[in-house]
Amino acid sequence: MVRHTEPELSFAVRSDVGRRREVNEDAALAAFPCFLVADGMGGHEAGDEASAAAIAAFAEAVEPGRPATVKEALAAIDAARHAVDLVAASKDRGAGCTLTGAVLVQHQDELCWLVVNVGDSRVYLHRGAELHQITVDHSLRDELIAGGEWDESRLPGRNVISRALGSVDSTPDTWLLPVEDGARLLICSDGLTTEVGDDQLRAALTMGGRAEAVVDELVLRANDAGGRDNVTVLVVDVLSGGRPWHVGSGTGSATLDDSTLTATVPRRA
Repeated sequence: MVRHTEPELSFAVRSDVGRRREVNEDAALAAFPCFLVADGMGGHEAGDEASAAAIAAFAEAVEPGRPATVKEALAAIDAARHAVDLVAASKDRGAGCTLTGAVLVQHQDELCWLVVNVGDSRVYLHRGAELHQITVDHSLRDELIAGGEWDESRLPGRNVISRALGSVDSTPDTWLLPVEDGARLLICSDGLTTEVGDDQLRAALTMGGRAEAVVDELVLRANDAGGRDNVTVLVVDVLSGGRPWHVGSGTGSATLDDSTLTATVPRRA
């Protein structure tokens, strides 16, 4: 097996209750090789428990300090799903959470990011001055728009999501991305993206400096714009040890052809 030097990463995370909520139902994991955000649903003593359970189960299922395998990462998603199902079963009105993020994996002798998503939290890839949204929101609004049959006046809000851990459909989308020097991942709950547009995200990621300063700036922008929801921001920078990045190389998505990848194509229910 070909051995690769583990990339040097710099990362920071900040989670804030916002301006309108009393309880923070978001949870995050920022510990090599896992970088994840979960946004709870179900209210106090349900959403916060669900998101915390998902993150704790995922962390326990992946050995820290080394790249995971794809199989291990997918097993961790299953562990998180089971943990949230247990929380939901104990609540009269159920409970659930989104789960979004990136896990550093070794796949076919290459180091890659395995990006995972269930729900409407997001992962972005930022390189140079380019910003790409990698994940696809699992929201009823986006699905109606994608289907082409919709009335602007009747579109539901973004908060009506179609997939989540703890719901009937908890199928994750997954992508493999190369680990590239100079690349920056933004992983965030919708408390950021409902308040801060892509242009502002791009500006902060391009000009904001170190990961610690960027997460503080983005949380501040979300709160200044209204802070209507909890906001969690996680930024991961690849400092060295990845592939060289060249301007105009696109998103660099790898082909997913391994039989262990059970849900590899972004799809809408």
